Amino acid sequence: MTRLGSLLLAGLLFVVTSAPAQSDDPSETFLKAYMTAQQGEKLERDNQFTRALAKYRLAGSLLEELKKTHSDWQPAIVEYRSRKVSESILRVQSKSGTQQDLAATNAPPAEAQPSPQQSTEPTVEIGPNKSKPSIIVQPAGQASPAPKTRDTVVEAAAPAPATNDTAIKSATRKLREKVEQLEAELHQSRSKVSEVEEEKEKLNSKLKESNSKLEQAQQELEKTKGAEKNVRGQLAEAQGSLKKIQETGNGDAKAQEALKGEIAQLKKALTVAEQGRATAEKERDSQNAKLADANSQIAKISKERDDALGQLVGLKDSEHRVAVLLAENTELKEKLATAEQTVREVSEDKPKKEQELADARKQLEDLRAQLEASQKQNKDFEVEVASLRSQLEDTSSQLEKAKLTGANADETAKITRENQILRNIVVRERQEEARREQAKKLMLAEFDKLKIKSDTLNEQIALL
Repeated sequence: MTRLGSLLLAGLLFVVTSAPAQSDDPSETFLKAYMTAQQGEKLERDNQFTRALAKYRLAGSLLEELKKTHSDWQPAIVEYRSRKVSESILRVQSKSGTQQDLAATNAPPAEAQPSPQQSTEPTVEIGPNKSKPSIIVQPAGQASPAPKTRDTVVEAAAPAPATNDTAIKSATRKLREKVEQLEAELHQSRSKVSEVEEEKEKLNSKLKESNSKLEQAQQELEKTKGAEKNVRGQLAEAQGSLKKIQETGNGDAKAQEALKGEIAQLKKALTVAEQGRATAEKERDSQNAKLADANSQIAKISKERDDALGQLVGLKDSEHRVAVLLAENTELKEKLATAEQTVREVSEDKPKKEQELADARKQLEDLRAQLEASQKQNKDFEVEVASLRSQLEDTSSQLEKAKLTGANADETAKITRENQILRNIVVRERQEEARREQAKKLMLAEFDKLKIKSDTLNEQIALL
């Protein structure tokens, strides 16, 4: 605790004693006055005479205060610098007065009369604008274009809406006729498709009926073929039996007659079976022909249906295009209405635009007068600026020479002595700053080691 108390006491004493020492140091005051005078010289070179005069006066007040509080500190150097600052104040006051006179002379006159010679001066034309008139300056001798007002725009744009309206109405009428024609064709195609579908249904029913009849005829043909086969087998057996009887010769006449009668019946049955087979085959061929005819008709109707569907799709595309055209027509009508509204607004704003045109012409006359007055003043200013520039060059050369050598040997020695003093002051200030920074670091490190946190101590240390 004793170490902590001694450390805090030493730190506070250092802070308290360092502030008055810094504020009472004459070298710091002299350095501040010198730097302020240098800032004044820079502002003077930049022709900022008002600010330069303020800097010089501040430097002079600092030097006067230094003379009063520390009269024994480098009196010769302080007196030399005070004299240079006083000379600078007088010089800047003279330049500032000259600058103010030039500014008052350069101010444009309140009123100026226009020159009667219009051929040798630039001409100014007024162009139409919604917010304010635009001014176009042309070289002398060139013809000025005629001013364009909103009246000519309205007159030129007046026939356009009527022409557009007629064209839009004609296009609308043609579109409606085309739509009606396409709708009629669409209705006709739909009715044709319906008829084709009905006919196709009829043919399908006939085809089913023909198929059933064909199957029935085929079955009968198969039965007839089976019966014929049986009859032929029986006939072959009867003929074989008759042949055996004839070969043996042992049979009686009745058996032969019976066999012959049976053979005759079998032949008759065979003939009937062949006729039935021929009839069945004929019926089958007829049904096949009808089936082929029905198939061809179905193929034809399917083709017609496909063609009708294709036409229907094409009509739908045409209907879509017509809808697009109608939408474009509606958009054109809206644009036409907007254009007509714009024309009406322009016509209503005509008196206002005429007033703006009159104001613009008046402004044109004022600008011409100001232009002529400015040209006259520019000629006078060119001569005056050339004279001032030569004076400035002479003064600058004298100033540079004075800075390098001084007015005499005594002044040169004083400048050298002053530079040496300033250099020593700067070196001492840097050393003092390094010492304070080192002390601050040591104190902060000790506070961290002792775990001391105090806002008051931190604020006092920050002031170092």
